[in-house]
Amino acid sequence: MRTLAITLAFAAPAAAIHAPNLDRRRALAKWRRVERQARTPTTTLAFVAPKTPNAKGKPLEPKPGGLLQFAYNVCGLATTAAWTAIVLTTISSNQPFGMLMPTMQHGLFARIGALSAAPVIVSCFSTLAAASKESWEQLGSPAARRLNLALAAAGLGGALWVGFAPILTAIPGTSPLVSHQAYTGLLRAALIGAFGSTACLGAGVWARSLPEEVRSRPLSWPGRVADGVCQSLVSLAPANAMDPVNVKYALLATAFLVFTAVPLLAVPSFPLSVVPSWTGRRCSRIFPCWTLLAAVSSYNLKEACEAGQVLVDDAYRNLSGGLKGFGTMYLAAKLGAVFLDPSFPESYHQVKLVAGPAAAAIVVVGLTLRTDKDALKQIS
Repeated sequence: MRTLAITLAFAAPAAAIHAPNLDRRRALAKWRRVERQARTPTTTLAFVAPKTPNAKGKPLEPKPGGLLQFAYNVCGLATTAAWTAIVLTTISSNQPFGMLMPTMQHGLFARIGALSAAPVIVSCFSTLAAASKESWEQLGSPAARRLNLALAAAGLGGALWVGFAPILTAIPGTSPLVSHQAYTGLLRAALIGAFGSTACLGAGVWARSLPEEVRSRPLSWPGRVADGVCQSLVSLAPANAMDPVNVKYALLATAFLVFTAVPLLAVPSFPLSVVPSWTGRRCSRIFPCWTLLAAVSSYNLKEACEAGQVLVDDAYRNLSGGLKGFGTMYLAAKLGAVFLDPSFPESYHQVKLVAGPAAAAIVVVGLTLRTDKDALKQIS
């Protein structure tokens, strides 16, 4: 009951940001006219860096070619498959031997909640794959660079988790020390290879998409990354607090950053680290890789909303769809755990200890399902 009361308390202010109903058909038609105007040479979309000729009158950057798009598609498939394999092999009975799931529903909803990251992973890769068909200038836009850096960080984090899984998933108090997961052999190599390939691809494309004068000075790259991160952090607040869609993505970007930082930085790590994944020591230390992707996607959408492009550019519609997929699966898993798992709340020991933050996370993730169509009111 206390968790339900906390959830309702958070839901009330979240519901308050809903805008009044609009004539969607007329507004959408008007938005399409703006889209056509946005594609004229006098207007530049935020996901596209402007084309500027060099001294010889040629474009600065050629098209990357089909191989890069293929690389994004392959790495996206491999990363999604690797995460699915981790979820299915780690959130199961006898991990370690003799430790059983209290009910079938307990494991099912835990796996669905963890796999909610898959739509975000797919949307990030597909967005960059689409951008790679156009030019290096698109991949050099601030939004694309942020996504590539996020993929590099997520891939590195995933590879490290696989490598150190026996330590990161260790069960305290066991003697000898027992862990929920310890990959060996070909499976371990395949998982590290999948995540490592993503990290290399993201970092490599980010470096290649830099301006030539910056690309030739690699020692300046760390400072450039630090400057970009700091600028993004101080820009998290919405530019227009009266725009509910702008507020939505600002809140989501901030919340997903918190969800990324807490499991990694909280001291002591548990029980707070179970928010938002509800996976205990099994996957709570790798889930921040995917909340980081969600945070960057949300920030890009916040910037796009402020530029009036959320429903104009396919890239932003794709990112928005990934967040909605995340929210749908995540909320379905949590509702299933609360209402359909006979072992709730007795078997959710760590979640019970942080009931307030866990309920707040559910409410915030619920914002991903809020429609973006209210952005149309800005031009209606």
